[in-house]
Amino acid sequence: MTILRRVAMAAAVVVTAGLIGAPAAFAGGGHEGGGRTILDAELAGSLTTDPVLFQNVAPGGANWVIGNGEARLRHDGRLDVRVRGLVLTSSGANPITQLSASVACNGAVVATTAVVPFSSTGDAKINAKVALPKRCIAPVVLLNPRGVATVYIGVTGTEG
Repeated sequence: MTILRRVAMAAAVVVTAGLIGAPAAFAGGGHEGGGRTILDAELAGSLTTDPVLFQNVAPGGANWVIGNGEARLRHDGRLDVRVRGLVLTSSGANPITQLSASVACNGAVVATTAVVPFSSTGDAKINAKVALPKRCIAPVVLLNPRGVATVYIGVTGTEG
């Protein structure tokens, strides 16, 4: 979903909320059960020219492209990641059999999930619960090959 569409949808929700009163989603600040979404973002494959992030997490040693991917992180630490077609740009294949996800808040990696199967066509699903700090400013999700949290082959953002 493009940023323009997201903004338009958010504006429609705000207008609707003003017309019908405070909807359940806004009642109580959305903290019940900790299910409030703090990050809902597309994923991009990493490039060798991408920066080292959070002082020690480097892009993979090859360029990666993704067909489709998204990450959703909730206030209570629930993390859902869906990846389709995350492959090497050079071969169109994925040589890695396991994938994990790291979450960064406040400029530092704060958690990494267990590894999950990662298909040769670049598909994976991660459903995990991670420990988040009380305040998670500027959350980012990184995809790590074989659970190596110091390397990322995918990251929340958009491909250019």
